[in-house]
Amino acid sequence: MLSLSPIEEAIQQALQRAEDDETSVLLWLRRRFPPEVAAQAVKQIALRQRAGRKFSRAHQMWFTPEGLEQSSSETAATYHASRFPRDVLVVDAGCGIGGDLVALAARGETAGVERDARTLLFALHNAQVYEVSEHCALIHADLLRLPLEKAPFLFLDPSRRTGGRRTSAPSEWQPNWATVCQLAGTVRGALVKSTPALRPQDIPTGCEREYLSIEGECRELLLAFGECQQGLALSALVLPVGARLCSTHAEPPPISPPREWIYDPDPAVVAAQLLPELAEQLDGYLLHPRIAYLTASQQVDTPFARAYRLLEHFPYSRKRLLERLRAWQAGKITVKKRGVNLLPEQLVHAWKPQGDREITVLLYRDESGVVALLAEPAR
Repeated sequence: MLSLSPIEEAIQQALQRAEDDETSVLLWLRRRFPPEVAAQAVKQIALRQRAGRKFSRAHQMWFTPEGLEQSSSETAATYHASRFPRDVLVVDAGCGIGGDLVALAARGETAGVERDARTLLFALHNAQVYEVSEHCALIHADLLRLPLEKAPFLFLDPSRRTGGRRTSAPSEWQPNWATVCQLAGTVRGALVKSTPALRPQDIPTGCEREYLSIEGECRELLLAFGECQQGLALSALVLPVGARLCSTHAEPPPISPPREWIYDPDPAVVAAQLLPELAEQLDGYLLHPRIAYLTASQQVDTPFARAYRLLEHFPYSRKRLLERLRAWQAGKITVKKRGVNLLPEQLVHAWKPQGDREITVLLYRDESGVVALLAEPAR
């Protein structure tokens, strides 16, 4: 069994040489520790740095690359845990390094199942870091060999990797998608974490769909079964603010040329196809039937979109865009696009600031070609 203590000691010593590059640190550690300890220490330092965006205690945690990639962030995991009752056991079936496990254990009695021994060891350590290990039992087993249908509540996050690579085919996930959905439907309540790109035909009938956005990125599709359902068939949730937009089967909004305000909807709203519901709130219009930009005559504060005050719009060409940015004395520019085959980074790098005005360039394609909108972010 892997011992974490010597590796942790190596990590602490390596952190005193933070100014050195990774190779130098590794060579320095190899003069003081066995090669495998030095290699693990350097690996964990890199993983902890990456994990800082997800976990407030990342500097104390242990990760595998795959476990970090798939683990829920603290924000998402805390929300997942809030969907389960506090007085009933929840089984985290395939707990990985414990991102959701620690949040579920903070809620109450939890069991984590993991078939990889090293990953399970890391999950135990991470539960101790968050001081919740007394509330969770860890089981080293293949979840398919356990009678999970007897558990009251399940949290399922199937691995979307096979043969060391990511796969978008649910039939190749571990466990496969059919098994996951079958298990979720046999218990009192279940939440299934999936990719927001999951095809509609792969979503079981009868479950609730919730698209989660965290800090402007749609991270997951959460499916709710049984007693975990909230009576909301389809919704988009923006975290950490906790704002929710629900489907009302609104009619598609009319089309309009750009008006005084442009709205860039949150990715969760787009993924959930709730633009009609958002347009109703904004008294807004679509710029194009297949483009997820909205426009309106008034500014409306909303957590479901970024608002921009329109300065001008014109048929796009690189030359004209740069001319107009100079005319507006643009300083920092941000480029956004929908339906346009163009790298925003190239335009940003090509721009030489002419002033201190912050301008956003929004590009979209209509039947006549690419349209450029110059706008200022709402204050």
